[in-house]
Amino acid sequence: MKIYRHRLFWRVYLNSLLLIIAIIVAATGSIYLSQPESGLYPYSTRLHKVLAVELSLNLDNQAELQKLIIPLADALGRDAAIYTRTGELLASAGNTVLPALSEDKLGRLGSWHPLKQDSGQWVYTIPLGGGDSAYMLVKGQQHCFLYSPGLVLLAVALFTWPLARNFVKPLERLTETSRTIANGDLSARSGIDRKDEVGLLAHSLDEMAAQLEERIRNEKELFTNISHEIRTPLARLRFALELCEDDSDQTSHTYKHLQGMESDLNELETLVNNVLVNGRLDAVASGKGTVPVHLKHVALNTFFAAVTERFDRHHTSHQLKTSVADNMPEASIDPILINRLCDNLLENAVHYSEPGSCIDFQVKIEGNRLKVTVADSGEGVREEDLQRLFDPFFRGDRSRSRQTGGSGLGLTLCKRIVEAHSGKISAQLNPNVGMNFQFEIPLSTMS
Repeated sequence: MKIYRHRLFWRVYLNSLLLIIAIIVAATGSIYLSQPESGLYPYSTRLHKVLAVELSLNLDNQAELQKLIIPLADALGRDAAIYTRTGELLASAGNTVLPALSEDKLGRLGSWHPLKQDSGQWVYTIPLGGGDSAYMLVKGQQHCFLYSPGLVLLAVALFTWPLARNFVKPLERLTETSRTIANGDLSARSGIDRKDEVGLLAHSLDEMAAQLEERIRNEKELFTNISHEIRTPLARLRFALELCEDDSDQTSHTYKHLQGMESDLNELETLVNNVLVNGRLDAVASGKGTVPVHLKHVALNTFFAAVTERFDRHHTSHQLKTSVADNMPEASIDPILINRLCDNLLENAVHYSEPGSCIDFQVKIEGNRLKVTVADSGEGVREEDLQRLFDPFFRGDRSRSRQTGGSGLGLTLCKRIVEAHSGKISAQLNPNVGMNFQFEIPLSTMS
């Protein structure tokens, strides 16, 4: 997933900017709507001149003033009145007569801004006559001023609601998904597809849940397969004991049954040891413990000679074709783990090849790496199964099935041992027949 850095920062920043713009627009709009006359403020000087010409000339003629103020009030759609500075009413128009300004308000004549009278009425004023000896009042809209703060808050609330929901909703979804996973439902996913920090967090959460689900499923499968693998030799042991009881008077038959029981016990011991070592090496992958490798100084030629001798002693039904390089150096390895690694690969070849067939075992050094190859002549697996051969209890659909025996942990354990030595292991199909397993370990890590 591509990381888009600081996308969330810019989203928050731009949302804050839009919020400020929304407040300014809402406040300006509410002022304009609640004070429609404020739009005339830039023209107050011109209005003053026009009214001064028309009205100031007739300040001494109240009848003429009355004729002039009526159409003016009708044009504005408001009550209007003309007073002298001493409070004498000269003319009025509209439904009500506006009261004169109080003494403290007279000093603010000349601005086209509302003044609140003592009665609570908002009015606009225009000075008239020489020395502002008179003034005209125009009634304002009182209720609009009361509603304007509410309009601003309502506009801002409506504008910011979708912004807040867009920001909070994915976080609520992440919280819900986290709680669902914590309650045991590892199939829960956030389903959030965003290209910012929140989207990256959602992707990480979904990926973590998927890995946990896969790990739990593998562990359940592991315990199921272990139970099955243990049940098989136990059933054979029980059957052998019953035969021993039936043939208690025949020593030769009893001896053969005991030999079979020994083989079954060895199989159980191998399975238990593989499980224990696999669990010990799992600390390497999980990072929850120290690396379980105990290095010792070992002569490689002597070490691999012991491996081939052990194979010849335990697997007389197969031939081992050995090719071990001469004069290999001494190296620091974990002899117990490398012994188990070689034994598992060789036993795997025995399980999946016919009795009497030949198994190739090659050991050589290339550069600073130790390379070991084990090749058998079995039927092999499908090519698409090669990558899964090292999964716990995985078997192909052909000859490498449960019928051939084995615990199913051998190759998994091989991979863990090689990785603990900072090496790598691979499996390939031979051109003609069989499988080819190869692992290599850097000598630098063993020196």
